[in-house]
Amino acid sequence: MRQSKELQIGKAGEYLVCADLILKGFIAFPSEQGLPYDVLLDNGKRILKIQVKTTNGLRIVPQRNIESKCYIFNVKRHGKNNKQRYESTEIDLFALVCLDTKKIGYIINSEMPETLNIRADELRGTHYDEKGIIDYKNAVKLHETIKNKSKIANMIGIDSATVNRYLQPSFVPFSTKARYFSDFIRDNEWFKSI
Repeated sequence: MRQSKELQIGKAGEYLVCADLILKGFIAFPSEQGLPYDVLLDNGKRILKIQVKTTNGLRIVPQRNIESKCYIFNVKRHGKNNKQRYESTEIDLFALVCLDTKKIGYIINSEMPETLNIRADELRGTHYDEKGIIDYKNAVKLHETIKNKSKIANMIGIDSATVNRYLQPSFVPFSTKARYFSDFIRDNEWFKSI
C-alpha cells in the first residue's frame, strides 16, 4: 500500500533532522509513531523532544499589491483536525525543514507562534516592506543634494507622490520584524545550552 505524499514529505523531514543532528555530533533518532514529537536528541545534558515541520518550498503570500514568497509553517496544533495544541511538556523544540534547499532551522517551543512565515534569504530586500525601507532611505539621501522630487522618483524607480510622502516631516518610516531562514540555523553550542 502506497503512503500519502504528505506523509512521505514529513518522513523526509524527520530523517533530514536526524542526519543534521548526527552530523553535528549528537545522538539523534526518530521516535515511535503516534507521539507528539518526531525526533529525540541527546544534547549531552538531557534528552530533547523535537517536533519536525516540513515544507516542500516557498509559497506565495499576498502582500499588498504584490506577491511575496515565504516558507510557511503551521506549527502549534496537531491531532485530529488540528484541534490539540502542543504543550510545553510534550516537546522542547521545533525543527523547521525546507525540502527544496534541505535547510533546517530550530526554535524553542515557547518561542514558536501559531503560524510562522519565514522569508528566504535569497529574496532579501525584495519584499514590500523591505523595498519601502530601501526606497525611503534612498529618497532622503538623494534629497540632500537633489531637490526635484520627480527626478528623485525617476532615479529610484517609484512614483513622485511616494517620494513626496517620504519627504514629509510627519512620515513614519517603514519598519519590519520579518525573519529569514538563516535566523533559525543553529550551531552545536546552541543545542548544548538548552
